[in-house]
Amino acid sequence: MTTTTVARRANAVPSDPREHARAIAEAVDEAWHSRYGGSRIEVPMSVVAVLAVLAREAPDPDQLDRVGEMAERLDHEGFWLLIQRLWCEFAALRPDLNPRTKHLWSWIDDEPDETTQRAIHAVGQAALRRGVLGRFGPDGWGDYDLLGVLLQQMKSHGGRKGIGQFLTPVDVTELMGRIGGPKEGDRILEPCAGTGTMLLGAARSMREKGLDPTACEWWANDLDPLAAALCAVNVHLWGLGWRVVVGCGDGLLDQWMHEALEHRQIAIDEMRRAWQVAMQIRAVRTVLELPWPESPLERHMRKARPKPPPPPPPAPDSSTFDADAVFRQGQLF
Repeated sequence: MTTTTVARRANAVPSDPREHARAIAEAVDEAWHSRYGGSRIEVPMSVVAVLAVLAREAPDPDQLDRVGEMAERLDHEGFWLLIQRLWCEFAALRPDLNPRTKHLWSWIDDEPDETTQRAIHAVGQAALRRGVLGRFGPDGWGDYDLLGVLLQQMKSHGGRKGIGQFLTPVDVTELMGRIGGPKEGDRILEPCAGTGTMLLGAARSMREKGLDPTACEWWANDLDPLAAALCAVNVHLWGLGWRVVVGCGDGLLDQWMHEALEHRQIAIDEMRRAWQVAMQIRAVRTVLELPWPESPLERHMRKARPKPPPPPPPAPDSSTFDADAVFRQGQLF
């Protein structure tokens, strides 16, 4: 670990997760609107969400720091390729959430133009400088709704008013969830979940009592596709387990539950088939000893690696400098 890494980790991560989330949200909002200003706020939300997932899933903090340093050195094209790779890995990790999270990553199916790439790069650098990777492991962003704070920051007051959407403050929603006090084996249903903060409150209440939230069944829904997508990422960040269904529909009807469950199973089956094909391709290439081509992301990462220090200057050639002879002649000292 470098001295720069230690300093960044110490300075960029406030002890209070609320303060930290607000700092990230403000920096990302400023970076996005100063470099691009587009209305597709799912793009910067997508960048922050997948970086938070990276912080949770990294095997150790030192490796996470190395990835963070590499991400900071990537150019705008390489950075969006990194975001694309991270979302592909999350889709394989949690296929059950793909029907909802797709709203966050569908934009990467088509290569964004250079202006958007530069805005994505600016957003990512802002989040990295504010320490989005500084909260490592399952407990990193597992106790606060970073994405909910970011959504509130990026949705202007006029935009919320125009669609009749007023977001309940994150702290209030979490408190409401803590009041319920679910027990292991319960089914928790939230038809107007937003980004899911009430579920976080319920899960934290269970953990404080020594209970396991993964023993519950969690059902969440929201009419806003972006809020539902962020909720789907959050249930993973918060460690609610695999007994999770996230829908997007009218919370006053129960149709969203049937559709969400059906789409969830379809996504799992599709990923299972994709894995089978990938394993077959890997086996064939291994048998035939075919090399794996370098991907565009790997090429950018190779170029972004720090250059090795120059070699030390060569020692003087003994044929041109004879210290003993010079000493005998009284010329050395």
